[in-house]
Amino acid sequence: MAWVTWRQHRPQAIVGLAMLAAVAVAGLISSLPIRAAYHRSTLVACLPPSTRSGCDIIIQHFQSDFLTGVDAARGLMLVPALIGLFVGAPLLAREFEHGTYRLAWTQGVTRQRWLLRKTLFLSAATIAATAALSALTMWWRTPFDTFAGRIAPAGFDVEGLVVPAYAVFALAVGVLAGLLLRRTVPAMTMTLVAFVATRFVVERFVRPHFLSPLHEVASGAGSVTRARDWVLSAPLVDATGRGITSPREDSAILHAQQAHIDPHEYLATLGWHRVVSFQPADRFWTFQAIETGIFVALAAAVVALTIWALRRIPA
Repeated sequence: MAWVTWRQHRPQAIVGLAMLAAVAVAGLISSLPIRAAYHRSTLVACLPPSTRSGCDIIIQHFQSDFLTGVDAARGLMLVPALIGLFVGAPLLAREFEHGTYRLAWTQGVTRQRWLLRKTLFLSAATIAATAALSALTMWWRTPFDTFAGRIAPAGFDVEGLVVPAYAVFALAVGVLAGLLLRRTVPAMTMTLVAFVATRFVVERFVRPHFLSPLHEVASGAGSVTRARDWVLSAPLVDATGRGITSPREDSAILHAQQAHIDPHEYLATLGWHRVVSFQPADRFWTFQAIETGIFVALAAAVVALTIWALRRIPA
């Protein structure tokens, strides 16, 4: 079974390995100027928790100089979806389209066992490839994560344990979509919609509450900066705790400017302050473990549903 699976998916495996090698080479080449800039004495002296004057400008210049590379690395979050589209969705859909399922399911093994073995084999290959990609991304992003941290979505979604978990989930969804729709293109569409919707719900509504966020009160209306932490919200409130609307804030600032008073000091005298809710940086691996468990459990549930449906759907 492993040999047959390899022969069927050899082109996809070769393309995947070639893409992984290309990303590795591009990452190595692009990291050279990044690490050269990172090790300059002026930048190293600004590593958190340093509060030296001018460090915010130095860090901003460093990040802006390599913004294109950071955005490109962020694009790697599409890799799990691509695995679901081009490996998972065609797995059963093409068998139905070409009629080869009749031969595959009459070779001495049940259709459920045939599907389970193929899914496990492809899952193992997927985990190996995406784990390597995740490790490469973590290494490449190290200078940026030193300042911005990994727990915010920009780093969290492309690093650590969750990348293989996303990929296995996308693969499982693709297989189920192929079974239900029996056509490759519709199955790919269904896979993409289901994967993106699930990722969106978990990131926006579930992940922020894995653990209770911490809270901090900051006086005045200035912007909130918590190096390496994931700031969830920072609303401006008055002394009674009511939220300050943007028009009200603008009016107060204009009044301070007309009176030649520092706006931040004026807002502080009014008792206005920001209530910052955040997840600290040291929860990164805890959150990674929780979210990995969620997507692995979802993938297992989808595989079980697929096997159950395969047993009941007539060929």
